[in-house]
Amino acid sequence: MAVEPIPPPAVPVPGVAFPVTLRDREGRVFTVRPYNPDDREALDGFYAAFEPKRAAQGLPPEGPARIGRWLDGVLAGGTHLIVEVEGALAGHAMLMPTGKDGVREYAIFLDQSVRGRGVGTQVNRLSAEVARTLELERLWLSVEPHNRPAVRSYQKAGYRFRPATMYTPELEMELNLKGWGE
Repeated sequence: MAVEPIPPPAVPVPGVAFPVTLRDREGRVFTVRPYNPDDREALDGFYAAFEPKRAAQGLPPEGPARIGRWLDGVLAGGTHLIVEVEGALAGHAMLMPTGKDGVREYAIFLDQSVRGRGVGTQVNRLSAEVARTLELERLWLSVEPHNRPAVRSYQKAGYRFRPATMYTPELEMELNLKGWGE
């Protein structure tokens, strides 16, 4: 099946030529591009259908009203990337302000249909490249220890555990962007 070209993003990211077209480990094409306000309806639907609900530190929230309020808050700041497969929204990655200069919190949500195919790892790496072009120093994330596929994906993208969190209910990982990808 032919992949339709995607129009240029509404919010360009310096240093990265979007859209980025990649292949998963099974050879299927997926595309990553910046979020644009026209994506909001599809993003609402993505999170309404997302499973498992509230699995990642209570996110995504349940119910259309809660999802809408949550997205209103997260989309108001940070940098957001959309993952598409055959023109359908299949993922959302975000680099969110933390209040610390040069540091953003990273989160990614993928549709079950693309999990386990290497998509997350490639989006994690691309998100790190975006962060580097934004001249950020570090990305930070929190992940539940039982989510081994996510932990492995983050490690493949260069994230390392923050030592003090190894035995806590949520693992913290970080990626030092100084020298990353050079």
